[in-house]
Amino acid sequence: MLALCCAALLLAACGRQYPSMGDARAAYARNGLGPIVVAAVEDPLGPGFVQGIELAVREIDAGGGLLGRPVQIRRFRGGPDPRQGRRTAIAVAEDPRISVVLGHRRSELAVPLSVIYERARVLFMPSFATAEQLTRHGFDFVLRTLPDNAAMAAQTASLVDLFGHARIAVLHSRDDYARELAFLFEDEARARGLRIVFGASFFAAETNHRGLLGQLNAVDFDAVYLSTEHAAGARLVRQLRELGFAQPVFGSDRLAYGPFDALVGAAGDRTIAPGIYDIDTPGPRNRAFVDAFRETYGTDPDQAAAQGYDTARLFADIVRTAGSTEPRVLATTARYSPPRAGVTGIFAYDPQGNVYGKLFGFRVLRFGRWWPLPGVTAPYRLANFRAARQEMAREQAQQAQPPAAAAGPQPGLSQAAPDSPDADTGAAAAPAAPAGGGVTAGAGPGQAPADTAGAAGEPSADAELDFEALTDARLSAAERARIWLTLAHEILGFERLGLVAPQTGAGSAAVGLARTLGEARDFQVDICELPAPDAPAAEPLNAVELTRRELAGVAAAAPLEQAAVRCWTRLARSTDTLLVVPDSGLRPELVRRLNRTLRRFGVPAFALTQTLDTDLGLTLALIPSGVDLDDPQVALRFNGVLRGLRVNALNRKLNNLPAVGADLDAFAELGIRPDPRLLTLVSRVIEPGVPAAQPPMSPAADVDTDDAGASAAEAGAND
Repeated sequence: MLALCCAALLLAACGRQYPSMGDARAAYARNGLGPIVVAAVEDPLGPGFVQGIELAVREIDAGGGLLGRPVQIRRFRGGPDPRQGRRTAIAVAEDPRISVVLGHRRSELAVPLSVIYERARVLFMPSFATAEQLTRHGFDFVLRTLPDNAAMAAQTASLVDLFGHARIAVLHSRDDYARELAFLFEDEARARGLRIVFGASFFAAETNHRGLLGQLNAVDFDAVYLSTEHAAGARLVRQLRELGFAQPVFGSDRLAYGPFDALVGAAGDRTIAPGIYDIDTPGPRNRAFVDAFRETYGTDPDQAAAQGYDTARLFADIVRTAGSTEPRVLATTARYSPPRAGVTGIFAYDPQGNVYGKLFGFRVLRFGRWWPLPGVTAPYRLANFRAARQEMAREQAQQAQPPAAAAGPQPGLSQAAPDSPDADTGAAAAPAAPAGGGVTAGAGPGQAPADTAGAAGEPSADAELDFEALTDARLSAAERARIWLTLAHEILGFERLGLVAPQTGAGSAAVGLARTLGEARDFQVDICELPAPDAPAAEPLNAVELTRRELAGVAAAAPLEQAAVRCWTRLARSTDTLLVVPDSGLRPELVRRLNRTLRRFGVPAFALTQTLDTDLGLTLALIPSGVDLDDPQVALRFNGVLRGLRVNALNRKLNNLPAVGADLDAFAELGIRPDPRLLTLVSRVIEPGVPAAQPPMSPAADVDTDDAGASAAEAGAND
């Protein structure tokens, strides 16, 4: 707050006319001529951040630029010096061509400098700032690109609890950022029943922390939480190990940036820190980014490079959606547009400019390098989803006017987006009715009252969506599937569920599960059974049907595929959601085309599956979260960081928990506009795979993959 006040005083004293700078920026945008300029503030910890921005801009310009105009980068010097930061901000404000500022690593600079950018009407997207104050002042032109410190602290406390550590020593440096994060962690840890058995602060510039650390000899503690910069953190961890303490160290995100691993050496073993990017993240989007970065710069991208790349691409998406670079239009569009996916996660905004969907992952330092810890964020995601639903139910109860006492449908991910507010007011409108073929806003009208508001306005316990039961290692596969399907119902809110059932054990189990849960939660189930693979065709095909099915890649001599086309076509007209059985015996490329064709009828497709390795054209997928014990390197990462828990026991707890994948493009196409607070449930973005080779087509059939699927559906409609 002191820094913010100082910045405001400096602005008032300098005599500059920032509103007129904003007017000039708006006039340049409305003129629509000349380049669109991105201000990139260099990262003092390495060139990766600006390199990521450069790579994104090259791709944008190669694709025709933005609004028919080229994109240019204007680089500015970065660093921790407040005077240099102020000079940079003033230079940005004075250039009317600049539409957005990317950078300013430290929150201590980003927060006060946001005053300048706000008054000069420059969209400010600080790529690393997580301080809570950043979005607490009601500014219109500030957008987070990382979750705030409260979210980071909550995630870290969840991980400490999951790993079995009950007594925590908290150490932090004496700066505002480190102090805020440490205090938030302490609050979250106590809320989970953990004990803070020791707490102390230190100056980051100190070189000898042994006197402070020696006090830990009299304390019984399981783990250390450390909030400080990477250089000071490396020094403290080395001295901690020199004194013989082997407990794991959980750190802030600042330990994962910069050369912490090189500075700390072997002493950093078993240090855990939140991060935002894993180079091995599956999916074509990340593979393309990594390949392009390696080809351009001859090295692997780091977290800073991925964040620079994502923020530049995000800005480009905002401009395309807005159709303008006028500052206020950009700021409003960013807050009320559909969620977007990047290589570092999901970007979805609330009216205050807070980002949701994107969460921190966790990495452990072992053998001199950082390794991701798979699956460990699943408990937090589920708990956060439930807390968000409860908060939304309370809000609904508070907004309800007498005599309407009953709460409305539960808000799942299928809630429609609010209409964009007037740009000058910034007030959110009420949610609009959902678009897209029967996809409902929340659960069906007969759903059991899960987390609905009671007489006192507090949500009641949800007896059906029992996340606690998922942590039971003895949970049967059938019971797990029931809870997962319940969660899918909460997310999509379907009232008429379609199911294409193969004559297999998996098909029979899916039919029984859908019917049982449909009776319990009052939704209808429409089942279309597939014949056995060797069954004859149900009826002869006429010439028109044969031609259309050939164009869709469906062989005339494959009765199973012909029956599948008929099933998908019928269910597209009679249901609002389709449950897919992955091992149906059908070719994945056919299932993919048919599922994507469903979107034209407003019907999402989802699955409860063991893997997302095969592209089935799903809108939503629930897959097991867990540790890959088949890979010894993965299991070894957990060695020494768990207390009272073996890796296989942790895996049994995580393996029952669902990791939710979602296709955000399908969401947008179907009109599914989730409340941003609920998107933290989504741990993976489903991306379209490379289309498989198709059978030769006649010259008249020049259609893409999805059009071929449409031909199949149209053919079935003629049956």
